[in-house]
This record gives sequence, C-alpha cells and structure tokens, in this order.
Amino acid sequence: MINTSLDIKQLSEEFAQNKSVQIFDFLKEKDANNLFNWFYDDIPEDWWFTSIHNPREKDYKGANNLQNNEKNKEIIEQKISEANEAFINGNFSYVFDRSLPHAANCTCFECQFVEFLNSDYMLFFLKAVTGVKADHTNEVFASRFKPNQFLSPHHDEGKGKIGFVYSLSKGWRPEWGGNLHFMKEDYRTVVKTIVPKFNRLTLFDIPSRDGIPHYVSHVLANAPMNRISITGWFN
Repeated sequence: MINTSLDIKQLSEEFAQNKSVQIFDFLKEKDANNLFNWFYDDIPEDWWFTSIHNPREKDYKGANNLQNNEKNKEIIEQKISEANEAFINGNFSYVFDRSLPHAANCTCFECQFVEFLNSDYMLFFLKAVTGVKADHTNEVFASRFKPNQFLSPHHDEGKGKIGFVYSLSKGWRPEWGGNLHFMKEDYRTVVKTIVPKFNRLTLFDIPSRDGIPHYVSHVLANAPMNRISITGWFN
C-alpha cells in the first residue's frame, strides 16, 4: 500500500529534527482513492457515530457516541449545542463523527487499512522514519468533521508513543477550518498548523510524561465538503 518512491532518509531526518513529519502521497494512488471513495460515497450513514463530549466530565471519559440516524437526531443537536457552549467557556469539548470497531470479519476498506497499519511492513516503516519501535496500534478510527464540528485543545497523554493522522480530504482550503493546530504547553501559542491534504500521513511524537497540546478548529458552517481522516496511535 505504501508509495515506494518515498525518501525514507529524508523523512527520518525531518522527524528527528521536528519530532513530527508530514508524508505526502503516502499510499499508492489506487489505495488512497479506494479509501476516499469508501468514506465519501460508499460507507453506510449509520456506520458513523456522532461523538460528543459531556461537558460535566473530564478528558475522554465523557464521550457520547450516538449512531447517526433519525431516532437520535434531536438528542445529537441538543448535545452539539452543549458542547459548543462548553467550548466558548474554555472547557474541553468536541463534536465530530467517528467510526467504531466493525465486526471481526469485516473486509471494508477501512478495516483493510487498519490491518495494514498493524502489519510488519508498516511497523518497520514506522521505525525507519521515527526510530520508535512499536508492535501495534492502540486505537484507530475514522473521523468526519462536518460544518460547525470541532475538537478543542487537548493532549494525547497515555495514548501511545506515536500519534498519526491520515488525511483524505481533496482540495481542502485552510479558510474552511478543520485545521490541526499544535500548541505550546501554555495552550495558547500555536506553533504549527496542518491543513487537511489528500493522501498525507502526519506522524508526531508523544512525550512520555505528557502529550503535545493540539486541536482541530471548527469547520466553516457552509463548508462545501466534510473533513475526513483516519486517526490513531502506535505503541
């Protein structure tokens, strides 16, 4: 699946210097397009779950994952309002659509990609680029940020050694929002902004004591498409 023309030496040097790296054209074009078509056109809508943080809970313990269907429409809208109010008040909150683990025998393109991430070949590639030896992924899920959805500043402490975001958005413009922002530990100073770009894998180091503060900005209310990516952690 990996694009064989990637310059491993250059990527490893960039990661060593910045503790993060953006790998453009990560997958072979056919594999990247298969994933794109799956998430944008083919995936059943009720395979998406709207994940909304309960503002009365800390960290990730307050997650509500509600299946996208007509039955849950009213409660999802209510919880989105609560999440945005918590965000305005400076509290940790988020709302975006995500996938949950599929059946064990599922062979959809997402499940094939998750299986690939845990393959010896991918883990060898990861070590070659980052110098970090990992033997599995801790958690992997697809995320879909629709208009007005967001993920407020947080860290990934305890999630794994290396975090990753594989972007599947074609023709995304930075003014549409949905950008990944890395911050200093003051949770105010942005040090790097990563705009969604199709078929790009971003790898970033997670320090052992605490994570790197980061957030995903609100997607514009009338954005013409959704921001879709696959996110997870290697450990």
